[in-house]
Amino acid sequence: MKLVQHHELMYNKYDIDTLEHNIDRLGLKRLLTTQKLTTAFCVKYLLNPEEYGMGVEDEYISKNDILVYQKHITSEELEEHLMLSNNM
Repeated sequence: MKLVQHHELMYNKYDIDTLEHNIDRLGLKRLLTTQKLTTAFCVKYLLNPEEYGMGVEDEYISKNDILVYQKHITSEELEEHLMLSNNM
């Protein structure tokens, strides 16, 4: 699996498996703003900054931020994934 550094997110697009493999070295805010992410990825990683965040800016990612930067994700889809993740 390819190792991806934080700064490379600005210049390249990566698949979800690669991003998950490298999550410990990638800033969540930069992931949000530079990559096309799945709803499940957003719920698991972006909305868990205490576990996966790298800095202060990662702590303030909201559901609204996800909807703004990930245009393909609908509010309904995000809420559904959040409900499912809370039930697990």
